Amino acid sequence: MNKFYKTLTHLVRTLLLTVPLFYAMGVSAQTYSITTNKNWSAALPSTCTNCTINISSGVTLTIDGSETCQNCTFQGGGNISMTNQTLNLQYTGNSLATTVFNNINFDVYGNNGKVIVNAPLSMTSSIFTFHDGSYFNTSYQVDMVSSTVNLYDASSMNSTGSSSTTITLSSNSKIAIGNGSKTSSSSFTVSGPTLTMFDNSSVVVGNNNNSYYNWSTYQASPANSTHATTHSRSTTNNNLNCGGNGQHSCSAPVVYGPSTLTTSNSGLVPWNTLPVILSGFTAAVNGGGSVKLGWETKMEQNSSRFEIERSATGSSWSTVGTVQANGNSSNTSSYSYTDGSPLQGANYYRLKMIDLDGSAVYSEVKVVETAAVSHISFFPNPARDYVNVTLGGMNAATATVRIINQAGAVLQEKKAQAGTTVTFSLQQYTTGFYILSVMSSDGTHESSKLLINRM
Repeated sequence: MNKFYKTLTHLVRTLLLTVPLFYAMGVSAQTYSITTNKNWSAALPSTCTNCTINISSGVTLTIDGSETCQNCTFQGGGNISMTNQTLNLQYTGNSLATTVFNNINFDVYGNNGKVIVNAPLSMTSSIFTFHDGSYFNTSYQVDMVSSTVNLYDASSMNSTGSSSTTITLSSNSKIAIGNGSKTSSSSFTVSGPTLTMFDNSSVVVGNNNNSYYNWSTYQASPANSTHATTHSRSTTNNNLNCGGNGQHSCSAPVVYGPSTLTTSNSGLVPWNTLPVILSGFTAAVNGGGSVKLGWETKMEQNSSRFEIERSATGSSWSTVGTVQANGNSSNTSSYSYTDGSPLQGANYYRLKMIDLDGSAVYSEVKVVETAAVSHISFFPNPARDYVNVTLGGMNAATATVRIINQAGAVLQEKKAQAGTTVTFSLQQYTTGFYILSVMSSDGTHESSKLLINRM
């Protein structure tokens, strides 16, 4: 009997030691290839662990829920879009695994859009752009190489941690607080980490309503190597653009724009944010089927040209024309461009405003339609809680139906057969115009405006 109990005790102890070991071994690596526009819910698990996510160039992965990615790598040259959702980036286990973004464009929209990073973060040749009142939080090391974080509208970035937690910008990386609009109130707060910049990287504070919250010195070197010796750079100009004739009173630790933190000995210096301040941008269909674009600028400084970019989906863009800028002007200037060969259906337009030194910023996106949709019908319109989409006499057997917002983000996507009806729930969307897009398997594309009205 004693021998039996001894054997049983040994077995229990073995199990108690073995079971945690299986958990510690973790989840095996997973690779996902996103080659067409897809929602996260259709392509990836809600919690993706040890995932490599390859997003093809010109393709958009839309985050359509509150998702979590642990020990993840995003790469491939494609796009990620999110509206009023949350993406949690984490590590698992006892080691601080880095979340990696390589050649990815990430757009976050909506006042409730959040990217929360509880892991080291690496960005290479990537652009993160936060719109509206969206939010970006980091709590571990951040490494940016040839990358940009744009904080537009009323968005914000908050970096927390100890002084050993570094935020490192190299190879001309940039954190841009504001896009030149004087109504923008975006901000960047550094609470604890050390900011370090190399080779012409910068933190740019766009206008006098934009702010950088940190009066501490930062480390910088103009040398083209992250192994170069860094030197403390001063923010003694932290009273720049406040007090006196400034927009705001001076209050620690707020630095207002227009100003920039540089890698030079000058440290914090005044800065003119944009080559252009755009005061209006319109797009409308002419009687002959062409699309006329018009825009005005209130100020231009060293402005080179405007490139007009067009897209059928709002995610993959091509240049269709160029208009030379006046160069330098403090008066209102008017410009126009006519697209004589627009796409059938929806046409997305934006302006790329380029400075003489090659730097550039983008305008907001405008959407127009050039032809009535002939093969689809939908009801009700205006819609409230749902919309039914019926596919009529198409040449192709199948099609992809998408709901797209005015910013070009794909909100929902469904496959459907010709002659069938699909239903989309709209309860989560606010009042306004949306695009109903149908892409047939033979490559033809049709779209129309959908009004969601909750009044």
